[in-house]
Amino acid sequence: MKIKQIVKPGLAVLAAGILSACATKSNVKADGTTDNPVFPKPYSLTFNNDRGTFPTYDELDQMRPGLTKDDIYKILGRPHYDEGMYGVREWDYLFHFHTPGVGIDPENTSGVEDVTTCQYKVVFDKDKFARSFYWNPVFPKDAVCPPPAPKAEPQVIIREIVPAKPKRIRQ
Repeated sequence: MKIKQIVKPGLAVLAAGILSACATKSNVKADGTTDNPVFPKPYSLTFNNDRGTFPTYDELDQMRPGLTKDDIYKILGRPHYDEGMYGVREWDYLFHFHTPGVGIDPENTSGVEDVTTCQYKVVFDKDKFARSFYWNPVFPKDAVCPPPAPKAEPQVIIREIVPAKPKRIRQ
């Protein structure tokens, strides 16, 4: 009798845990859109030790509808948050961008200044193709995500031409 009293609640807790791992956080429609994207807490990352990453603008330019999860994994890496185990239809990332004059994010333990922090969400359709992309500013709260790419400054290459000394040929 005691075993049944332990097993029944244990199975209920196990089933609830499995089902919660299957659920997406946002209400994702079959076409891969959502009216209200839900972002996880910014610094509750599962991977990268609560740090996030610094993507390049070239990587972000490659993001477009129709990419598979494998494509996105190759471009941006694994999602930074624990998204669940089965039927995952959204991936979340925490990105940082070097932006002079921003200050220090009080919630970021790195203490590095001049960094804009944004969350990025990729939402997949029922066939697991990326369809929607959403940004959420973290710091500063009113940031433009992603911030504008810095203007490339022309590079000047200076070469010093040293005249070669004439070589003596032995006769």
